[in-house]
Amino acid sequence: MAAITVLGGGISGLSTAWYLAQKVPSSVSIKVVEASSRVGGWIRTDRRSTPLGEIVAEAGPRTLRTGKSPDALSVLELLDDLDLRSHVIMSSAQSPAALNRFIYYDGTLNRMPSSLSSLASGLPAAATCLVSGVWHDFTRKSNTPVDSDESVRAFIERRFGAKVDDNLASAVMHGIYAADTKDLSARALLYPFWLADRMGSRGVISGLRKVARVSRARHAGQSVETGGERRARNPEFWASVEGASMYSFKGGMQTLPNELAKKLGERPNVEIATGQKVVAARVGATGRAQIEVHGGRVIESDHVVNTLPLHSMHGVFGSDMPMSHTPYSSVVVVNLTYKGKGRTPVDGFGYLVPRASQHESRALGVVFDSCALPEQDTCDVTRVTVMLGGPRFKELFASKDVEAEAKLLALDTVQRELGIRGDALDTHVTVGMRCIPTYTTGYVDRLQQMHEWTKRQLNGRMSLVGAAYGGPAVPQCVNHARIHVHNHLNLDTLTEPQCVSGLEEIIKAFDLPA
Repeated sequence: MAAITVLGGGISGLSTAWYLAQKVPSSVSIKVVEASSRVGGWIRTDRRSTPLGEIVAEAGPRTLRTGKSPDALSVLELLDDLDLRSHVIMSSAQSPAALNRFIYYDGTLNRMPSSLSSLASGLPAAATCLVSGVWHDFTRKSNTPVDSDESVRAFIERRFGAKVDDNLASAVMHGIYAADTKDLSARALLYPFWLADRMGSRGVISGLRKVARVSRARHAGQSVETGGERRARNPEFWASVEGASMYSFKGGMQTLPNELAKKLGERPNVEIATGQKVVAARVGATGRAQIEVHGGRVIESDHVVNTLPLHSMHGVFGSDMPMSHTPYSSVVVVNLTYKGKGRTPVDGFGYLVPRASQHESRALGVVFDSCALPEQDTCDVTRVTVMLGGPRFKELFASKDVEAEAKLLALDTVQRELGIRGDALDTHVTVGMRCIPTYTTGYVDRLQQMHEWTKRQLNGRMSLVGAAYGGPAVPQCVNHARIHVHNHLNLDTLTEPQCVSGLEEIIKAFDLPA
């Protein structure tokens, strides 16, 4: 009996198992092996009881973006196939949460422009540096470094000036990667701008038109529209998607991995085993891959799709793995709930804190949950989430009692920066140790090395999917799984070594144009 083992029961592992289950016959065994006692990875929703009623507290990602990108459509089509449409709550593209996003600068909330028309009221103080930054790029001669990569900080400072990074870019990267721009790879995370710098005659802006032409040529004939048949089956749902900017679920983000696990568990050829930590991987006497879990159980299969974090893989495959020393950011998420609605001083999605404001705020950012997703509130409350740590984790949490310290910091943050006073109705702290991979300088070169290394592992019977490769966001993980199953694995010859890494299309996206 042919068999596939998926390592990891987070969104990458569950999505991989789902797409495999759609493609292989029921005679093929699919095993999902998860070390913890639950599925979902860093997607985690806690239902909290308060004197006023039950509330939703998200410990990880809380919303998903709509749009026509392959990543966005992969998740929308997945939840459509899972029949989760009635569980979805959409946030309109014209809602305050979509239009009002802030940066905390100079002790105030600076509303960022959401469209060209919004520029009519002028730029906020945090963004005035963009004018001089654009002029800097237009007037400064090309100074592209010889090295293939540099930090996001170095790239932005070189072409647009340090203030653009200090005031804006650092805040965005805090929100996505919980990392410092001084550590992040410009080639990996700012690829269109990195490429424009190399293609333009005088810097980035002059090269963007050339990059756009290259992108159109690369994607010619590739439709990212959802099929008409799918839309015809559920027209109301897809119409609601068109008018939305983001969405989540009535019961929180945990709805998605829970439903995946439920539907997979209904299939006789799928097993999801929790509490099974992988301790070793090897090739057995028959040439098949063998995965050993804690306690001595050995799982034999024809192919292994590995979605484990790199720091977990390190203990199994050793330090010769090219990306074994990839750092991960640690983030503390503090969910605060207050009695009464409308307690935030403004309506919007929330705000991020740039490097320029780190002397004023100790947070990475704050999300206004009740404004972003008011349908999740079934009682008279205001929910906000404070994110702490990232590049300042060691500085802020020198004591061993991280949860107690984080609670005090979060309460102080919303009092000083939002003016929300009084006792919180509920406080929930989640410490995410090493939860977000950091795409450090030189990432693309190491990804290429990882591609070659992976094809040689377990006699060509292992491949990779996960947050450390195509991006850490939920849509990126889901789409990576979909592409790998549909495009890379030859499921008709599953008993033979596949000799693929799962990174093929990700690496191709970083190819330099001829």
